Amino acid sequence: MSKKGYKNRRGQPELYDVLKKRYSMTLTPTGADGLDAIASSLGISRSELVERIGRGLIPLSPDALTNDERSNLGKLSAS
Repeated sequence: MSKKGYKNRRGQPELYDVLKKRYSMTLTPTGADGLDAIASSLGISRSELVERIGRGLIPLSPDALTNDERSNLGKLSAS
């Protein structure tokens, strides 16, 4: 995703002040489909969605979860 009116150039940052680096994530097909649906609704790629979450531009708030949801997250991360 380049800035409008600018051509992508290899080795040059596009949207942020640093170059992106390749990382690998392992997801279930359901998780990947969910990320794709959210990204599509925002008009961005899955990679850009994760970037924005990591930068805090799309906040994830544990305070918005119910107590049951919060306790289930702990069980999932311990698996």
